[in-house]
Amino acid sequence: MKKYILGILIIISVVLISGCVSNSNNNNETQIQTLAENGISMKFPGTWVSANSKNNETVVAVADPNFVDSTTGFGKVSVVIQKKTLNSSSKDFSSITTLFNQTYQNLFSNSSYKLIAEGYVTVGTYSDALECIYTFDENGTVKKHRAIWIEDNNEVYVILCTAPENEFDSQFKNFDFIINNFKII
Repeated sequence: MKKYILGILIIISVVLISGCVSNSNNNNETQIQTLAENGISMKFPGTWVSANSKNNETVVAVADPNFVDSTTGFGKVSVVIQKKTLNSSSKDFSSITTLFNQTYQNLFSNSSYKLIAEGYVTVGTYSDALECIYTFDENGTVKKHRAIWIEDNNEVYVILCTAPENEFDSQFKNFDFIINNFKII
């Protein structure tokens, strides 16, 4: 009888170790999509989709289709890549730091916006990227934003991660994955 039980345990162990029994949720987590257009390349979770943005400076946008605003049709959880050109003839926008500071000075003059943190971060080979994390209260709905600013050849790319404040932390790994797999091509 002991040999019979030992044999069953060995078979179960072999099956589990060989991967014949798997968690179907792992497939969604490991699927990755790549988007390469408008001078950038980025990877994003396989469950997300390409999206539209209201901002005219948007290069590409992706969103989690599980979080869509039913009134606007736009994603509540999204990453939008925007592109701005620095103008060397204008002292106002001659550097990424000046553009960054002016943008957030104007933004935070509106009491609906609240600064959480800002500073320098490294994104891939860009060791001097600027980051601003803030909230925005839009008609009683508080959204949290993480904006990463990267300069490359007189162009500024802004990676804007957005989610409702109560969903932001649960989406952080997706935002980090996209940011860490962003490339200017």
